[in-house]
Amino acid sequence: MKVFISTFILCSTLSVLAGEAVAGEVVHLNCEKGECQFSEELGPDQTHEYRGTCSGEKSKDDYSMACHPVKSTTCTGPLWSPFGYYYSCTCTNWSPTERKNVTIDILCND
Repeated sequence: MKVFISTFILCSTLSVLAGEAVAGEVVHLNCEKGECQFSEELGPDQTHEYRGTCSGEKSKDDYSMACHPVKSTTCTGPLWSPFGYYYSCTCTNWSPTERKNVTIDILCND
């Protein structure tokens, strides 16, 4: 059982580290309160992970996040991270020559 648990922890850690490497830059977006909209630029063939939080709020139910791709880009749906208390999405610009702006909305519930 110890071997299984050790192997599981090692594989989980490597998966997280590999995900960070694939995601490229990690951009932290913090919304003080209410609704915030961020316009983020992606260079050609660039991928960024966007992590959204609300100030002082730690519960998954206290806020929400939406990521909006544009032509030649894709964004994953927002995922909740129970370890870091944030939502995240990953956006990729598939154009080899053009810069693109994606929009990320964060809604902080009062």
